Amino acid sequence: MVQFSQALAILLATGVVAHPGGNINKEVQRRQAHLDHPYRRNVGECKRDLVESGWVREQHMRREARLHELRVAAGFAKEGELVRRDPAEAEASYGEAAACTLDPEATEGPYWVTGELIRQDLLTGEKGVVVHLDINVIDTTGCKPVTDAYVEMWGCNSTGVYTGVQAKGNGDGSRTAVATNALRGVQPTGSNGTATFITLIPGHYVGRTNHLHTIIHHGAKLLPNNTIQGGTISHVGQFYVDQNMLSDVEKTTPYSTNKQAQTKNAQDQLFNMGKQGGDDPVLHISLIGKTVADGLYATIDVGVNPRAKQNPQPVNMWTSGGGIPVPNSPWAGYPDTCKYCGFKPPKEKE
Repeated sequence: MVQFSQALAILLATGVVAHPGGNINKEVQRRQAHLDHPYRRNVGECKRDLVESGWVREQHMRREARLHELRVAAGFAKEGELVRRDPAEAEASYGEAAACTLDPEATEGPYWVTGELIRQDLLTGEKGVVVHLDINVIDTTGCKPVTDAYVEMWGCNSTGVYTGVQAKGNGDGSRTAVATNALRGVQPTGSNGTATFITLIPGHYVGRTNHLHTIIHHGAKLLPNNTIQGGTISHVGQFYVDQNMLSDVEKTTPYSTNKQAQTKNAQDQLFNMGKQGGDDPVLHISLIGKTVADGLYATIDVGVNPRAKQNPQPVNMWTSGGGIPVPNSPWAGYPDTCKYCGFKPPKEKE
């Protein structure tokens, strides 16, 4: 733990850049607090239970079938050509590969917009490398899939711009992005604990490597306008992409038109901290066709304690008229005047 504390002190002293014009001090503190939490558990500790219950085998076979389905639909395979891997191999290696993220708590960041719609397809006209993403939510206190949660997902577009918000450094800083909710949405977990999205591999922006954001909601109420309200939040996290695959993605259009300075995974402090403590926040990705431009299929397992209560703060709320400011948001004015510009984060509660 001494190494973590020394790294934390250095980062806070230097005010490391995060989103354009800001820094990641708050994010680093938030992650460190989670690593130090005495009741912290991860998915790896549930391996025996998940294997013995048949969940790992079932998920392995479902994922193989889903990838094959996507390949058939895209014209890269025929229906009868599915070749399966021995499920026993998947059971033996479970928790050791990038297919598993072991509850890496992170930060909501300055661009969380609450009130997003329940929908699977988040593209809304945005162009880039399409990824079909399955997020599996596991209760690490009981080692079972969470079947009654809502998973929220958002990320920037292929040129590093977040929708639903206006901020200096978010694209050209104009209100152009406020009117769209592209690449944002919510999905319920099914009987196997899985929530499914269609989104893009996010682009990069100054100070951060490419990443997706997620929040796990429990006990939320479904409203008539296809949004959720209330309940609690157990998990706030970020997902990443293998650097070799990112290199291929960044060569394609429109990623290649992004002139912002690129931060690679190895240079991103939050990415490095996300891999501490036995965690792995990297998506397990398969090509649907011959190249990334043909689309991707990704999976990741997220371990949560459903009774934990996180307190992320949105900067905006989504409405039929676009994103509108949330009164008294600590992210308001980012990166110049916000209360959360790199200082004390909310405490994690059991």
